[in-house]
Amino acid sequence: MHPFDPPSELWVDERIAVGPSAIEGRGLVAAAPIAAGTAVIRLAGRLVSSAELDALIAAAESDPSLPYVDTITVDEDRHLVFTPGTTAHFANHSCHPNPWLAGPYEIVARRHVRAGDELTIDYGTISGARGFSMACRCGSTVCRGAVTSDDWRDLELQVRYRGHWVPALQSRIDGV
Repeated sequence: MHPFDPPSELWVDERIAVGPSAIEGRGLVAAAPIAAGTAVIRLAGRLVSSAELDALIAAAESDPSLPYVDTITVDEDRHLVFTPGTTAHFANHSCHPNPWLAGPYEIVARRHVRAGDELTIDYGTISGARGFSMACRCGSTVCRGAVTSDDWRDLELQVRYRGHWVPALQSRIDGV
């Protein structure tokens, strides 16, 4: 087994449900308090190359009957594509997220999460595929206004998320 092989099945803490989001449509909402450091999601799916990912995204953009492609960058030229329709699909972005990465596939509470809080992730810490960019409407006091696959270059973000980037982005930051 390669150190970046994903788990076989997605796991989401039972205290997390899909519900209305103030950020975008529906999101992940805590049904009960969650302590800082608690694992909340273990991602699963299949690993694809950058070329395969580009083809999947192009196909989904040209054919509305195909599912949206949810993905994170794991290693250089290795991207995890989530199984369509999983709970993880509803994790919205925030520039001030309450969970963050604790390994290539594990997401843990970054700070205490209260019942009713939306659980978000900073997409800049997981998106290393060339050309990714989206407008941000998270509303946090540190909102960047946009999220890109080049956010890892931001020194303030490097410090804020030290040790909590996908392995590919952490390697870029470390200059490996």
